[in-house]
Amino acid sequence: MNWTQFLIGITAIYGIYYALNLLFDLFIGRRAPVKIDDGNELVFSDDSLPEAVVPNPPIAEREPMAGTENPVISSGPLQSTGGVNLKTLLSLAQNDVIEFTKAIPY
Repeated sequence: MNWTQFLIGITAIYGIYYALNLLFDLFIGRRAPVKIDDGNELVFSDDSLPEAVVPNPPIAEREPMAGTENPVISSGPLQSTGGVNLKTLLSLAQNDVIEFTKAIPY
């Protein structure tokens, strides 16, 4: 048996399999559709009116809780949001300014 005969045999087997699947699907498709019972349908009526939702005021405008002082601890003014370029990142890593908890996989 050479490659040509093998590939023709595989193609023929797949073609027969595919044709049988199509015939089986056509046979299944001609069955009578299953009747759906509409008697078991749940219907919920919503009589409530929509309400406007007001977001909570920012933390600075909220009143402090009774018996506690300001629960927010400030770490000082922010100089940036944390975005640095690669050269600055490497210099910060060399100066042990960056604390990392696990190694970076390469």
